[in-house]
Amino acid sequence: MIKFFRKIRYNLMSENKTGRYLKYAIGEILLVVFGILIALQINNWNEERKDRNREQVILNNLKSDFTTNINNVNDAYNSFMQAYDASVTLLEIIRSEDDIDSSEIEQLVDDILNKTKSLDIITGSINEMLNTGSINLIRDTNLKTQLSNWSFHQTDTEDDIVIYRAYLFDFFIPSLTKKVRLRNMGVLEFFDEDLNLKDIAPSNFSIDYNQTIRSVEFENEVYNNALNYMYALNSYKLFNDYLKGTLELIEANIK
Repeated sequence: MIKFFRKIRYNLMSENKTGRYLKYAIGEILLVVFGILIALQINNWNEERKDRNREQVILNNLKSDFTTNINNVNDAYNSFMQAYDASVTLLEIIRSEDDIDSSEIEQLVDDILNKTKSLDIITGSINEMLNTGSINLIRDTNLKTQLSNWSFHQTDTEDDIVIYRAYLFDFFIPSLTKKVRLRNMGVLEFFDEDLNLKDIAPSNFSIDYNQTIRSVEFENEVYNNALNYMYALNSYKLFNDYLKGTLELIEANIK
């Protein structure tokens, strides 16, 4: 093809047809430029198609992780609500003048200590997206903004859980050793199932719960622990709202 164009140019020049040669040369240049532009456009189309395919893979991975995280947050929220309800019931017993049922007290303390479930957050797909800059493949600006706020919502939720756990293990549980028979607490079910542990016999010690739990000191301790549950529940709700809102945007962008 190139030899063909050269032959035409040579014939035009040899016949001294300068005007026709110039027109032909311009046409040839325009043809080459047009060909380059078409090639670039085809390449752009191919790259855009690849980007859209990568975007869909990212969105589907995010959908899977966010769906799992919503279920995990719901489980944690419900478990904390049980522990909070037990705390409120215990506070009512402390302030009342009715006779205390020791087995009820021990069950409530058991619920406060053992009902809460840890929150397992799946971060694989979103961390990979944020760390590699793949978030730029997301075309929906609202979704991109939501995903960019992930770290804030995750950290804010985890901070409240850290505060709750610090108070529970560093202060509340050590205080309980002087007030209730912790040996009478139930063994967690997953321990029984996984380890096939022997049953622990109840304590033989007698304790007067009227003396140990009906005090302003213990009431304050239970109340502060209940406040920590409230903060955790609020954080779980806010995090769940964020996850659900983001998931709706993810699903709206999946083809």
